Amino acid sequence: MKRLLVLTAVLAAALLPMSCDKHDPTPEELSMNELTVAKTAIHTKGDVYEDTVTIFQDAAVYRNSDMAGNSWFIAFSGGRMAYDSFMLSLYFDSIDKLKVGDALSFNSVRFSFILSSNINATTHDYTGRITLAEKRSDYVILHFEALRFTCSFGEYVTDGYLRCPLYEEYAR
Repeated sequence: MKRLLVLTAVLAAALLPMSCDKHDPTPEELSMNELTVAKTAIHTKGDVYEDTVTIFQDAAVYRNSDMAGNSWFIAFSGGRMAYDSFMLSLYFDSIDKLKVGDALSFNSVRFSFILSSNINATTHDYTGRITLAEKRSDYVILHFEALRFTCSFGEYVTDGYLRCPLYEEYAR
């Protein structure tokens, strides 16, 4: 009898984890998790700077932009040197027409360095993509999937989730 009780207890303990309500992390949970938040890996040319990883310190999406029918994403890194202080500007089809899971279709792309006077450091060419992971009335979560820019400073690759406030229009 004692043996049956021990066997029942062991079986119950083994089945307990399977009864818990498990769920995949939501985009919001991913955008708040330090491991999955969008990071940009910087691979500089030559030995001038070590490879660096940075995040966007300031980012926003505007429903309406100065390009008719387009929304605007603007983000700035928190770097202090010419090679890690950059800005990403994207004009894309209206955010109101996009559904969760849709890839953003860019109409204008600009990856530029705020502290640099080197015109060759700005690029409009990229590979990779950004998808809309979540959309609410006051914020969106974008999923960067190997968004890669190459310029005179080196290669910049952004991966992960970025939560951005969603504003109606940019006020100048």
